[in-house]
Amino acid sequence: MRSRPFVVLYAAVFVATMGISMVSPLLPVYAERLGATGIWIGLTFSIFAVTQTLFGPFAGRWSDRWGRKPFIVAGLLLYFAAALGYLTASTFWQVLAFRALSGLGTSLIFSVARAYIGDLVPPRHEGRWFGVFATADIIGFGVGPVMAGIVREVWGFDAVFIGMAALMAGSATIVALLLPARAPRPGSTGATRPAELRFREALADRLVLALTLTMGLTSLSFGATFSFLAVRLEDLGAGPAVVGVAFGAESVASAVVQPLAGQLADRVERRGLLAGGLAASAAMLLLLGATERLAVVIALMLLMGAAGAVSAVATSAMQVVAGRRAGMGTVLGLGSAGNGAGIVLGSVSGGIMVDAFGLPWAFAFGGLCVLAGIPLFLWLVRGEPTHEAALPTAPTAALAEPEG
Repeated sequence: MRSRPFVVLYAAVFVATMGISMVSPLLPVYAERLGATGIWIGLTFSIFAVTQTLFGPFAGRWSDRWGRKPFIVAGLLLYFAAALGYLTASTFWQVLAFRALSGLGTSLIFSVARAYIGDLVPPRHEGRWFGVFATADIIGFGVGPVMAGIVREVWGFDAVFIGMAALMAGSATIVALLLPARAPRPGSTGATRPAELRFREALADRLVLALTLTMGLTSLSFGATFSFLAVRLEDLGAGPAVVGVAFGAESVASAVVQPLAGQLADRVERRGLLAGGLAASAAMLLLLGATERLAVVIALMLLMGAAGAVSAVATSAMQVVAGRRAGMGTVLGLGSAGNGAGIVLGSVSGGIMVDAFGLPWAFAFGGLCVLAGIPLFLWLVRGEPTHEAALPTAPTAALAEPEG
């Protein structure tokens, strides 16, 4: 993990997520100032997931064919363009268009960067590599809103967009100058790329299908619940600081647990690890809708962050195993599409549940969706290997500095 490609991608993803999370919480307010109301304000949150769903699989597949680096750089530059677009927007429709452009950037950056890491990681070390790499996302998303609040307070809205643009330009420069064009293969096994598969052929692999559906259901649950979590907290009497603490608690717990969960995922059966993490997350969501005490909510958020870290690392590790036979970018791109579709459907479904039955039912709905996905996942992956044999060479061979 001390190789140049890993360090470069970690730094780039951290900087990119920090820039993204600086702007995302402010866009609904910005859109409202430009005249947006109701559902159109909601679209400023979800429209990025629509373009992510549409383009994610193609970005992953194309990166299998033409290499990862150009797509990662292009995605960062699209975010740079979107930041400048927000800065100059004079109508809500322009904000919405640049938010959609950000979704395209997301589909090019994150699943392709993860596919590059998947190319690097030696067999039976998938969990620990992705357990560490995932902290770039988590910490970046945690730091970004804090920076945005400070920048907005001191210099105003425009300065936040300028800051996002600067971070994206810096991240693109890091990748363009320092990331090797191709990921060095782990060890000296002479491994070759898998044959390029169509999406239908990739989804015929039961492990690929199971992971894609599971990511979709998990994101559906996320969209249905986190869209209303701040409202739920305010109904319980929380002020802005407590709302921030509750959201931060989940991120902190996830960041702490991810590396530990990664090591565990390399040693135990990953099917059971994923199912256990999902079951725990579902229980936390059901309790979030039922509790009336703020302290309990914060404790549940901590536990949910830990449970989500366990299931996320197990998912990533199994995606690498599947990607080695179905195309790393293809598998990660399909997962990105499942994630985007789940967020969109979850946001809509959560709103329907709230309108029909009340706020707590959004959390009940999210928890039940996660629970429903567990038996489906276990049935689909029955008999499927979730680990691969370790390379005959020492794992440190993959950590050597690549040429170029």
